[in-house]
Amino acid sequence: MKGCGSRFLWFCFLLPVLLTGCLGAGAPGAATDDSWTGVAGKVVDRHGRAAAGAWVYAYSDGGRGLRGPADYAARVDADGRYELDLPPGRFWLVARWRAKGRPDTGPPLKGDGWAPWPHNPLEVRSGHVVQADFVLMPVAQSSLLRRGSLSGGDTGFTGVLVDRRGQPVQGGFALAYRENRRHSMPDFTSAPSLEDGRFQLFVDRGGVWCLAARTGSRGQPKPGELYGLWQGGESGCVHLADGTLLDIGTIELSPFRASY
Repeated sequence: MKGCGSRFLWFCFLLPVLLTGCLGAGAPGAATDDSWTGVAGKVVDRHGRAAAGAWVYAYSDGGRGLRGPADYAARVDADGRYELDLPPGRFWLVARWRAKGRPDTGPPLKGDGWAPWPHNPLEVRSGHVVQADFVLMPVAQSSLLRRGSLSGGDTGFTGVLVDRRGQPVQGGFALAYRENRRHSMPDFTSAPSLEDGRFQLFVDRGGVWCLAARTGSRGQPKPGELYGLWQGGESGCVHLADGTLLDIGTIELSPFRASY
């Protein structure tokens, strides 16, 4: 920027006064700390592209598993951004994107994208806007999300899925069993693990839970599929207190060898 010459010195002194008056009025609709209450952020796919047309939903009851009609919703714009007005309170957030032509009802299906907010529940205070961003993960097998999958809550497990080299496994599923029969259908299943291998696995209550992980979801693990049992706790099982999100560290996955 060029400096002010002597001929325009009076304008240089006057300019800050003019700008102060303009800024003090505030632009219509501008978001300030006390202009509105709610949540705002960006929704992208796993490649970082704007998820235009996706929706962000807020539920006031996390026990519903982020299913059914939401209490509040906002559509994501062409730049991947959204703003959602919310009253003060506690909310569970999830972002969903439906494949072209599909109605936004029912469980996510193969080809859709979805992501619960990793820090659910969200605390909203009056006069504050909370930043909440989402990275949508593709739904590979819809049957996984129809049964035994909670998208939010305050009781469950967090951790990281890794392979035998210690590298993160993206798109895998952590599994929770009420009994140590981890060759059967899991009682609860996580959303697909993120690029860094991290997952959140929510369950309906505290108690003793046995944990495993895999990259498939239909039927028994197939030879070569990445599969692993959690090696912590007592024989891979641990007692979980109600209202606790327990970090269990890592679950190592390796190619399944056709036997447990």
